[in-house]
Amino acid sequence: MVLNFNRILLVISILTMVFVPATSAHSVHMDVIEKSTDKIKVKAYYGGGDPMKDVEVNVYLITENDEEPYIEDKSTDEKGMYSFEPKQGHEVYKVVASDFGHQVEKKVILESQSSSSSNGSSNNSDTDGLPMPARIVSGFGYIAGIAGIGMMANARKIKKKYENENK
Repeated sequence: MVLNFNRILLVISILTMVFVPATSAHSVHMDVIEKSTDKIKVKAYYGGGDPMKDVEVNVYLITENDEEPYIEDKSTDEKGMYSFEPKQGHEVYKVVASDFGHQVEKKVILESQSSSSSNGSSNNSDTDGLPMPARIVSGFGYIAGIAGIGMMANARKIKKKYENENK
């Protein structure tokens, strides 16, 4: 009876993995594509590489003591791109893209030609740098490991039961 239940559970699990569409929480990223005194252009995208289309973008001027809104309630294009003209005399900006619980910010510094990033509500784990196929394979490996531990525990139970019956 237990063996039939395990087989049914295995078949249901396999069918679920095959026919249910993949869903996952996305990490979000932003890259500075162009940075000059005439134009700053950023690209916002999800961890899988899909662009953050038509998401809200706000740009803030960063001063020594505070930050103030510079551009508000704009949106990215179909490719996840947004560009703006820097304000004369200001060199440090914070660009924020947000959509349905995902938020990413990028600090852009014109003077030193460097930038830094911080992810707001997204999880930035060690696997974010891996390509998607590698992440999928590692996920299957994780599941196979858990299944292997379960099968090992089940085999021990069966072995003990068999040894007790033959005494």
